[in-house]
Amino acid sequence: MRFLLPLLLLPLLEIAGFAWVGSQIGALNTVLLVLLSGVVGVLLLQRTGLESVRRAQVGLRTGETEPMRQMFNGLCTAFSAILFLIPGFITDILALILFLPPVRAALLSRMTIFMQVNGQTVRSRPGPTGRPPVIDVEYQDVSRPGSGDQAGDLPPPDSKWRPPADNS
Repeated sequence: MRFLLPLLLLPLLEIAGFAWVGSQIGALNTVLLVLLSGVVGVLLLQRTGLESVRRAQVGLRTGETEPMRQMFNGLCTAFSAILFLIPGFITDILALILFLPPVRAALLSRMTIFMQVNGQTVRSRPGPTGRPPVIDVEYQDVSRPGSGDQAGDLPPPDSKWRPPADNS
């Protein structure tokens, strides 16, 4: 219910915002501002379409940038563009706030608290540049002593993983 209340109040607040801005600068200027914000939204969506995904892929290949941060910035910019497309001044103010890099960085750091992989919190931090990542693991050899990649190493006869017998 807490999520629905702002969605129900937003149109009323936007109408009140239209009335207030219209009384301050005039009806024609208000309509022109709304149209201008729509154009800004369209231009932002065109600019950020696949560009952020491409930059994140390049960053993954080269190890120079942090892909999670790149993807999040692209997502925030696209969401900001969508907010610009929605007619109204409150959504435009939210879009401008979301478009600011410090706000996006604060949101990302706040959101990483909630992201977990295998029960461990994932933090977003830049990795070393110019060298491949080091993966520290412990392993256990599960092969039988004396066995290798020999043709005689087949699963048991009743296993469904055993290859079919060659009857030729």
